[in-house]
Amino acid sequence: METPFNGTVFLSKIDPRVKIVTFLILAWTIAVSSNLIQVLVFLPLALLLFLPLLKEAAKFVKYLLFADLFLLFVVVTQFLFGSPYLGILIFAKSTLIVSFSLLLLSTSSIFDLLHALHHLKVPNKLLQLLFFFYRYLFTVHEQYKLSLKSAYSRGFVPKTSRQTYKAYAYLLGNLLLKSYFKSERVYRALLSRGFNGYFPVFHHFEIKPSDVIFSLLVSLYWGIVLWKFYL
Repeated sequence: METPFNGTVFLSKIDPRVKIVTFLILAWTIAVSSNLIQVLVFLPLALLLFLPLLKEAAKFVKYLLFADLFLLFVVVTQFLFGSPYLGILIFAKSTLIVSFSLLLLSTSSIFDLLHALHHLKVPNKLLQLLFFFYRYLFTVHEQYKLSLKSAYSRGFVPKTSRQTYKAYAYLLGNLLLKSYFKSERVYRALLSRGFNGYFPVFHHFEIKPSDVIFSLLVSLYWGIVLWKFYL
């Protein structure tokens, strides 16, 4: 279960626990910023972390633009009915937070992130929900594409008509039903293999010198920014 940039840069080798804590601190600091200058001072750090991803720049920008599409509604609303400055501030905050999430979190696999969250004392049941949601989200999507392809092969042509809406309703109902039966099979398969609500982990994280250096450098940058622009 890979994330977009897992294994591509040196950040992939940093302990996921360090990256999660770093991301949370940076995201919280950016979120509580009250002006644009306090937000933009974190841009150099984002650019430094982005340098190893230059070969993946197109892919990175693609993910970033996809996330920013949802922000356009907020920005446009602020420009038309509110404060343009507030719209720009919200856009800058959200874009930077998403950028740090891509740079820090998407450079580890989903399993490593969940394993790290377990060490950070996140409830086990919540981690299992996240694991199964991510694991079978793509299975449901594949089933949806297969069902839609089957409908097209039978001459289905989508239109703005009652028949089309009914066909999509049947498709959705069929998808939900198949998802339910799939979950039952997965549950029984887990029980037959002795699943007791806990995933055994055979590889554990160890803090390396590179993790310490990374933490110290980011902490130093964060401390200077906090002292110069926040206090």
